Order: sequence, then structure tokens, then C-alpha cells
Amino acid sequence: MVVANVKKEVQDSVEREALKILLFSNEEMAANEMLDLGDIPELTDLGGLDSFSYVLLVLALEDKYGIPLLDEMAAFSGKTFAELADFIVERLPKQEAGS
Repeated sequence: MVVANVKKEVQDSVEREALKILLFSNEEMAANEMLDLGDIPELTDLGGLDSFSYVLLVLALEDKYGIPLLDEMAAFSGKTFAELADFIVERLPKQEAGS
């Protein structure tokens, strides 16, 4: 049960960080191109991020969890926030992952 709670917490964190990055990049674009912020796309999975935003997300998660992720992303083939959360939980120190 503890591992499930950790996975849920990590997934929520992944989704929040991704949304913050998406909002930031769209605010920058809106400021530069005078766009309406109401045009921000809904973020349902990792496919909603461009490559730069994806790298920003990975770096933010590295910083948050204190684990190296960027170098290991070649081994990640998932598409969803839940899959990325699982990938992160597998790399957390045992005591943090709830084992």
C-alpha cells in the first residue's frame, strides 16, 4: 500500500511539473505572439510536450527527487504520466519508494 501511495504522489508531481512547464512556455509564446492564453492545449500525456519542455520536465524531476534521470531516459519508452512515475519510483532509494 505504501508503494502505491508513493507512485500516486510521484504521478501527481509529474503532472503538476508538466503543467507548470506547459503554462510557462505558453505564457512566453503568448507574450511574444499576442496569443490568448485560453488556447493552451490540455495536457493528457507526455505527447503534449515538445522536446524542450520534455527535457525541462525531466530536469525538474531530477531536482525534485535528487536522482539522475536525463541520462537514463533512453531506457524509458512510456507515453503516460503514470509510466513516467513508475520509471521514477523504480529509481528512488528503497526507503523513499516505500520498500
